[in-house]
Amino acid sequence: MDGQLRSAARRVHRGLLFPALDFLLPSDCFACRAPLGRWQHLGACALCWSGLEPLSPPLCVRCGLPAPSGTDLHGPARGLCGRCLISSSHLDGVRAAVVYKGVARSFLLRAKLGRRRELMLPLALRLAAAVRAAGLQEGCNLLVPVPSHPLTDLWRGFSPSRELARHLSRLLRISLSLRVLRRRLGPGGVAKRLSAAGRLASARREFHLRAPAGGRRVLLVDDVMTTGASAETCAGLL
Repeated sequence: MDGQLRSAARRVHRGLLFPALDFLLPSDCFACRAPLGRWQHLGACALCWSGLEPLSPPLCVRCGLPAPSGTDLHGPARGLCGRCLISSSHLDGVRAAVVYKGVARSFLLRAKLGRRRELMLPLALRLAAAVRAAGLQEGCNLLVPVPSHPLTDLWRGFSPSRELARHLSRLLRISLSLRVLRRRLGPGGVAKRLSAAGRLASARREFHLRAPAGGRRVLLVDDVMTTGASAETCAGLL
């Protein structure tokens, strides 16, 4: 009976309420700026939701970036890309929910700058699927978010990485800890203007360990990865 009532309510909304609200209070998709139709979710149109692009395999088993097609994942390189083959890392593997460009960038900026934490759930669902596909959750018994700047969190009202981690903890059934890593209360917002080496040096000054992970296998979560300086530093601390 409840299902029938919900179906009837949806029909009334789509057939009567939505056209009236759309006429009185028209709105546009925040990603493409086209008028929103009745098939929309959280302020974005169906076309933009479908435009969230996952990374195409084969992927490097460590950094998660696409490898050339035909890459032998079982050869001497063991599935590593050229950069990972000649460099060391504290990270055992990385997976991203979507490629951070175009529509995906609009979604994340909408969540962070627009203070729309509800957008983190659908992104977390995609991230959980990517983690499961790579098997990165296997053997992990602790989930730790990369801390963002405290003043930025205060302005925004939430931490994007913490919000993602909160959903992932439930989806992957891994214990969440918010007290392992800490970010120093120093000048923020300068990393975007730094080189990759500068970002790494800055990250090493900003992050520190509050509590030991106790030898546990940790799944580290961040909202966006560019040069990887934050993730690499936090993994090294852990």
